[in-house]
Formats: sequence, structure tokens, C-alpha cells
Amino acid sequence: MTEEEWEAICERCGRCCYEKIDSNAKIYYTAIPCEHLDLNTRLCRIYADREQHRSGCVALTPELLKQGLLPADCPYVADLEDYPAPLMEDDLDD
Repeated sequence: MTEEEWEAICERCGRCCYEKIDSNAKIYYTAIPCEHLDLNTRLCRIYADREQHRSGCVALTPELLKQGLLPADCPYVADLEDYPAPLMEDDLDD
């Protein structure tokens, strides 16, 4: 798959650009967006250089997807069997 084909999978929802918490090996989404996410367009303002400017921001790869960093309805993970989708921060107390 080419880089263009890989990028075309993304629906540009921006949900992956919200802060996450790793608690007891489970990933939880917070309601806090990355400071570089344009909330109107749902696009990253520094996308091409995000890995250099934002600690913890990484390019998505098939291997990285298996870690459960994206919402369950994200097209990147739609076909992954037993995908460990993140929970919402509100679920931390459950």
C-alpha cells in the first residue's frame, strides 16, 4: 500500500488527536484535544512535522494500530479482529 493509499483511509474526524491516558495497560480517551488540532476542520495544523513538534505524536502504522489507540469505528481498525479500542476517561472508575 502506498503512503497516499494509507492516508486516504483516514476520514479526518480528529478523534485520534485527543489526549489519552494509559491506566493499567488500558487506553482511555479524554475530552482534551491536542493544541495543534484545528477544532473546526478536524485537521492537524502541523501534520507533516507532528512527530518533531509534539511529544507522543506518532505516524500511524499497521503495527501501532494493534495497541488500541484509535476509536473502534475508525476505518484504520475496522477490520482488526479483537481490536482493544480505547475507553472514555469516564470509564476509569468502573
